[in-house]
Amino acid sequence: MFRRALLWMLFLLLMFFLAAFLLSSCAPAPTAIPTPTRELLIQPFPPTQAPMVTPVVLEPTATPTPTVPEFYTVEEGDTLAKIADRFGFKVSDLSRANHLSNADLIFAGQVLLLSTPDPLDGPQSPTQVGKQIVVVLSEQMTYAYEDGVIVQAFLISSGVAAHPTVQGNYRIQTKLELDDMTDGATYYLEDVPWVMYFFKGYSFHGTYWHHNFGTPMSHGCLNMKTEDADWLYHWAEVGTPVLILP
Repeated sequence: MFRRALLWMLFLLLMFFLAAFLLSSCAPAPTAIPTPTRELLIQPFPPTQAPMVTPVVLEPTATPTPTVPEFYTVEEGDTLAKIADRFGFKVSDLSRANHLSNADLIFAGQVLLLSTPDPLDGPQSPTQVGKQIVVVLSEQMTYAYEDGVIVQAFLISSGVAAHPTVQGNYRIQTKLELDDMTDGATYYLEDVPWVMYFFKGYSFHGTYWHHNFGTPMSHGCLNMKTEDADWLYHWAEVGTPVLILP
């Protein structure tokens, strides 16, 4: 009896282990829990930019303006045009400042005044090309024009009321460095300098017998200071137009 009970217990125990084995072999494998992964985000860097550089503007170096002397001594090979260009003057201004009737007649060793004379006032020139001489009797003035610009002006003495100076348009007809003048009765003047006839016996000329310029004094000619007549004589050519206004 006891033996039967023991066998029965062994049988049940064997069945229990067999059932457990069968259950463990048939059960599904446990699902693995995924391990969370950390996503690595790579943030791109902005493109590297070159640093801003402020451009440096280099100003051209100014050429120093040469100092202009008050006087200049003419050297070999100089011309008035070269001197004027070197020191920033007009040839006409240097000619007038130095009373040069001909810009080509400067010479080595000559001392020139480097200056711009004050502008000259006068009547409007009828011509804008070439040379012209204009006389204004009411002003007792003679003006020398070149291309419409006054280059020299002179105080003169014209004819007195009994012997008035002619008016109108003329041209220089004859030039004489010296000439004897007479009316055949009341006066005789020897070696009158720098004479330029423009109509019959009427002329521009130098004057050594009076200094009352600005007042009518002559028998019709246009009396000038000798140095002024010299300038005008060497500046004007035969054929230069002459206009005489009241």
